[in-house]
Amino acid sequence: MYNNYNPMNNYVEEYLRNNIGKKIECHVSFSDSIEWRDSEFNGILDSVGKDFIVINTDNKKCVIWSIYIDYLILL
Repeated sequence: MYNNYNPMNNYVEEYLRNNIGKKIECHVSFSDSIEWRDSEFNGILDSVGKDFIVINTDNKKCVIWSIYIDYLILL
């Protein structure tokens, strides 16, 4: 069926990998949460995986699953 589903296509993943270490704004939506419905994470892009990114914000690392990402801004 959809065993090879990849939320973040290969082009976006490769682009983000080439920009590790740069400042990033990540806008996310968690539709099932009242407290965290729409959030913004600002920090340094630390790493990129097949279906997640890691942002270093004030010495905290935030793992963000790509299914929740609305859009990203590289600064």
